[in-house]
Amino acid sequence: MAQIVLDKVCKRFADGTSAVHDADFTIEDGEFFILVGPSGCGKSTLLNMIVGLEDITEGDLLVDGDRINDLDPKDRNMAMVFQSYAIYPHMTVRENMAFPLKIKKVPKDEIESRVATAAKTLELEELLDRKPANLSGGQRQRVAMGRAIVREPAAFLMDEPLSNLDAKLRVQTRTAIAKLQQRLGTTTVYVTHDQTEALTLGDRVAVMRRGEVQQVGTPKELYNEPANLFVAGFIGSPAMNLLPAHMEGDQLHLPMASFAVPGDVQKRLRGRTSDRLVAGIRPEHFEDTAFVSDEEREHMATFTAEVDVIEWMGSELYAYFTVQTEETREELREMAEDLGTVDFGSAGPQVVARLDAGSDASEGQEIELCLDIDRIHLFDAETGENIQNPTGDTGEVRQVEGVSPS
Repeated sequence: MAQIVLDKVCKRFADGTSAVHDADFTIEDGEFFILVGPSGCGKSTLLNMIVGLEDITEGDLLVDGDRINDLDPKDRNMAMVFQSYAIYPHMTVRENMAFPLKIKKVPKDEIESRVATAAKTLELEELLDRKPANLSGGQRQRVAMGRAIVREPAAFLMDEPLSNLDAKLRVQTRTAIAKLQQRLGTTTVYVTHDQTEALTLGDRVAVMRRGEVQQVGTPKELYNEPANLFVAGFIGSPAMNLLPAHMEGDQLHLPMASFAVPGDVQKRLRGRTSDRLVAGIRPEHFEDTAFVSDEEREHMATFTAEVDVIEWMGSELYAYFTVQTEETREELREMAEDLGTVDFGSAGPQVVARLDAGSDASEGQEIELCLDIDRIHLFDAETGENIQNPTGDTGEVRQVEGVSPS
């Protein structure tokens, strides 16, 4: 096991492109650490710098206090698991798992012992004499993991290992990986673009965008205390609704409702030179008023919306509706495109509300909804910073590009 420290690590390519900028965090010994972000954000490049497949342009990479920037990959005692499995088709499962140990000329008895132990851990014992062509995708991925396990490395590095699996198998294998890491206790760095994987697997998660680490924190911290607009919109499924907003006195004006904000929020807003904000609302913080008590309504804002689309999920219901607004719409479009999850139609932003499965909401009909005003996040429209959580232990706040007023 190993502690991995990234001290202002940067990667610039020969043409001047900056792939990673000032990555500065510590992966603790035995931790399951996730690098998550959209395609092209630099997460795989950062992983490759840790394992030694990419050179570090600036900064230091330390493992257990030793600087390893210039060490060859073979000397870093790290095992990589790739998206493509990378197992040899002409070898059996046993031979694939034993191969890295044979290369190191490990004694035959020890090879057999390590392969048997890894096979038992991964439930591959009955498959040891099969070749990859006779295995399912999930079994092949387990073989790739077994080949990494037998090396007994200081750290596992996994680059989107579940991307080639279908949805059901992805969930099964994800659970298996989580159990395996808990059992082995080996430091693990896992790259994914899937925020569901990040939230379910990680002890801590680093959210990346355009080569910069936006925030590092536990899944709960990222979900409940996002540092900025990007983290708020990226973490959560369905994604957080991001809407233009502004203050007048103690009143917060949203496209569909206006109400007085809590006193502690008013204090944070005092002294601001601009009253232009972006409001972030999780889908679960809406509810059909038919399922809200009179006492609960005292802490909620009520409004009416026409439902565009209904998605009934059995245990819950998603209602989509469009809000009418012109304010700051253009400022949020780049963010919406980067996230790939926020929809802006010609009439305005589309909002999703997660309602009780018993709701009578139907497409094309109006419905009265309640919004929990105590659960709204407010972001600076210029910097993207979360006004309610501008500092703290959940990671450095990064200014978010593409939301400055026009």
